[in-house]
Amino acid sequence: MTKITDSVYTLRALQLFPFLCLTFGCLISPAQAQVTPDWMFALEGPYVGRFEQAMEGNDELVTYDARFDGLRNGKENGFVLQVAKEVNGEIFKSVQMWNWNDANQTVEIASLNDNEAVTSEWFVSSGTLSTSLTRGASEGHAAVIERWRIERLPGQLRWDKYVNFGDGKWKFRWRYVLDEVVE
Repeated sequence: MTKITDSVYTLRALQLFPFLCLTFGCLISPAQAQVTPDWMFALEGPYVGRFEQAMEGNDELVTYDARFDGLRNGKENGFVLQVAKEVNGEIFKSVQMWNWNDANQTVEIASLNDNEAVTSEWFVSSGTLSTSLTRGASEGHAAVIERWRIERLPGQLRWDKYVNFGDGKWKFRWRYVLDEVVE
């Protein structure tokens, strides 16, 4: 009788095992698949608007038309961004690959400058609507702290660049103010 009872329990366990795998597998799988942090999804989609750049030596801004297109990368851990701006009737395009490094909690950005691949790593501080990316850089042969602020507002994306030469003052360099394209 014990062998029959053990066989029945084994059979029930084998029947229950696929159900448990499906149930708990669905709960575990999305957590492992979701590598990209929520703030990065603001980069997804097409945006159009303007690019504003500070003029050196004064407070004036030069404004250009701009377009921003963000697509998820194939690994689902970042985005491919294409940024275009029109300057004096000529269109300048750049492409960047933003990858989330979950182990370091940083963003690795790869871009092309003068046909050379340039990679940088950015530290991330994220709030409710605004995310800051910070790294060490150089400007005019001087070491600086470079900070990008990405802000997602309803129907709009803002992306600012500031630098700090170590004196505690942040100097504005450029800004994208982009409206979401509704097709």
